[in-house]
Amino acid sequence: MRILFINSIRMYGGGEVWMITAAKELVRRGHELTIVCRPDAAMRPYAEASDARVAPMTIRGDFYPGTILRTRQLLQEYNIDIILTNMDKELRFAALAARLCHRPPVIARKGIDHPLKNKLHYRWTYNRLATAVIANSQATKQTLLNSAPWLDGDRVHVIYNGIDPELYAPERTKNIRSELGMPDDAPVIGFVGRLNVQKGIEYLLEGFRKAIEQIPTMHLLLVGEGNLHEDVVAFAEKHNLKDRIHPVGFRDDIPNVMRTIDLCVLPSLWEGFGIVLIEAMAAGKPCITTRISSMPEIVRDGKSGLVVPPRDPDALAVAIRTIMSDNELANQMGETGRQDVLEKYTISRMIEQYELIFQRYVSGKRMEHGLNGLKE
Repeated sequence: MRILFINSIRMYGGGEVWMITAAKELVRRGHELTIVCRPDAAMRPYAEASDARVAPMTIRGDFYPGTILRTRQLLQEYNIDIILTNMDKELRFAALAARLCHRPPVIARKGIDHPLKNKLHYRWTYNRLATAVIANSQATKQTLLNSAPWLDGDRVHVIYNGIDPELYAPERTKNIRSELGMPDDAPVIGFVGRLNVQKGIEYLLEGFRKAIEQIPTMHLLLVGEGNLHEDVVAFAEKHNLKDRIHPVGFRDDIPNVMRTIDLCVLPSLWEGFGIVLIEAMAAGKPCITTRISSMPEIVRDGKSGLVVPPRDPDALAVAIRTIMSDNELANQMGETGRQDVLEKYTISRMIEQYELIFQRYVSGKRMEHGLNGLKE
């Protein structure tokens, strides 16, 4: 198939990581993949490093004629069979461009658990422009349907995000504690993500401070950048934890990070999917996360980790102490999490499901029961 991915986001976040990962696997499977992004998009060099074709394009308003006509030109030039969009803006201009040529199907991917607005232009966008919708979790699908009772549930398909679990195997990774200034024998809690309000950084820091009172040898590793970096530094200084809290900034060797930590914590206040959780699980590490969105679907409470209420540093501290003080429990949870990844969250399983949806909509066959027959 000749597939077009469109992404108008300038920053490089989870949705962009997903798109590059999916593009690489689709190309590996023999599909012809084109990625449209802004010329100054942070994802552009990653797209260019993949085997996909990259088509940088100036993207303005949803209905800007130049954007629509340039998209139509790409659809015709590359004879595109199907389009996958990342945001509502892209869905609108791509679908209008498609109507000006051979009308390839336009699939709207919803990668974050946000409701749709019950307004006329949203109804028009999702009922008339989108051929189908792909949600990244059951929680995201349910939020869409609860907020938009006018949306046909049979047109909303759930496909979980996936990774290559072999990248996280011990023989392919290394422990980087000494590189990051932590003792080799120290218990390490890890956070990977943007340092911003969404990720619950305030509650992570306070939960760690409370937990370390009973496990004083612990260290906290924070991988990522964001506007709360200075707040993290100030918190560490205020509580005399500069030698225990390590904000190391952005790193592109996440498999090594997962090898290094003993426990992954993602205390988000809202979330898209939380792919960092399945990365940690693939490395055999237990996880703690919050009871929001798809997080309880990914981390099975009491099985592969613990799920706590959001904005609750006391509950977070108790969960940290529970896992970090019991090696047998931590190991059991880590093994369960890795098995969950192998069964539900592999890149091959994800792409197989996308291929099935693409093939059916390209051939004009409406899916009768969503992906229920695809071993969700």
